[in-house]
Amino acid sequence: MALTAELSTLEALYQTLKSNVTNAYEIRSSTDRDLTNAVWDTPNAESFRAAWELFRPQLQKFEETLAAAASDVATNHNNNAAVNGVTDAPNLAPVSAL
Repeated sequence: MALTAELSTLEALYQTLKSNVTNAYEIRSSTDRDLTNAVWDTPNAESFRAAWELFRPQLQKFEETLAAAASDVATNHNNNAAVNGVTDAPNLAPVSAL
């Protein structure tokens, strides 16, 4: 299997993954905040709250997975740029889950 990498596509993937870390965090935090503050007492509310309690940790794990993938892409991008003597490519920073 040949290894190939194109810096511009790695940069695009990195930006998407990094953005999705933020999106996942925003979904998690805004839903938690507004669900806590909502005056909503119905059978559907109980069902949603129960489902949210099960889903929220999975969303956090997904956020962490996105961050790890973005960091891996950044490392690959940076290493490929260095090995190939590309001096005008940005240095992509590691990403952490929020």
